[in-house]
Amino acid sequence: MQQTIQIRISVKTDQFLLFQRLLAVNIHVFQVYSTEKYIYFSIRKKDLSAFRKVRRKLKLKVMMIDQKAKGIIDIRSITIVGVLLFLCIPVILAQFIWSIQIDTSSPETNILLLEELKEMDIRQNIQSRKLPSEQIIRQKLLTEYKEYSWVHFTRSGSKLIVSPMLAPVQEDTVIKDLPPTNLIAKRSGVITDFELVKGERAVQKNVSVEKGDRLVNGFVTQGKKQILTSAEGKVFASYWIELEFELPKELKLTQPSKKELIVQQKTEKKPVFWKGIVLPKLISTYLEAGYIQREEEKTVILNEQSVETLVLPLLYQKIVNNLPTDTQILEDKVLHVSIESDKVKGKILFLINENIAIPQVIPQGDEA
Repeated sequence: MQQTIQIRISVKTDQFLLFQRLLAVNIHVFQVYSTEKYIYFSIRKKDLSAFRKVRRKLKLKVMMIDQKAKGIIDIRSITIVGVLLFLCIPVILAQFIWSIQIDTSSPETNILLLEELKEMDIRQNIQSRKLPSEQIIRQKLLTEYKEYSWVHFTRSGSKLIVSPMLAPVQEDTVIKDLPPTNLIAKRSGVITDFELVKGERAVQKNVSVEKGDRLVNGFVTQGKKQILTSAEGKVFASYWIELEFELPKELKLTQPSKKELIVQQKTEKKPVFWKGIVLPKLISTYLEAGYIQREEEKTVILNEQSVETLVLPLLYQKIVNNLPTDTQILEDKVLHVSIESDKVKGKILFLINENIAIPQVIPQGDEA
């Protein structure tokens, strides 16, 4: 902001000559207007000395008013402020989560998960720094929704995308008339939860167990007497596994692109539409319509960032498909990633939560 001086001269002054002399000595004139008797204009305060020389040469009678409370903004200042705002506004906006998208196929599930996030104070227009860690959000959701094995988070600009992955559906095999059994650990881990139908716990939560340790007793103790009842249920434990991967540095991916509306003459061959359109009965006798999903091939060069966005979800799916139902991936840690000329190699730790209980027949006379 530059201070200005307001000049008042008689309307009878030779205005053309005055302004010509002012421009000749680089004195810029602002806010020019006139009344019946006077002409008013403003100059920069720094040009006051040069203006006085012009006034003396032209022998003008003037009145000057120091506009301390007023001023003009230099065009360079406006440009600098504009550039700063242009750079700062996106940075400021990026500090907030403006929208949250739940990526599931069920609208009802989307609503439930959004409400669950709100209970954790995760909602639209929240500052990014106030978001809990992905690990905390994931554990909360996986605890409440056992049908999911993993929850993937993606930031796209100021949008948070939450993508739960369903656990593979497996039918439990029911075998009747089995002899009484205990439940033992099929592998080592730290006990996190019990879902028992019958039997008594042989260990407590947060206790580390080894492969073969008894988890649930298949008998009930009443005083000095033990009654065989068999043990049935699930015992969940957490453990770490390490996976190594090796992929070409350049990958070709096929992904969905735009959808196109197709209207064609009806034929005996059933069309393959991504989504069909129900036409009026009269028209549907002759025509059929629907949307088809086009696909495009995309080449991706892997780097450390794409390992998290592309490779990790593939490894999650591989683990989930190879492990029993109710298995959950609670955490991951990238131990090492090396990018060579044509390959990407790495090691990743996964914290798995799984039902580790398997039945073991109780030998007769050895139920204790």
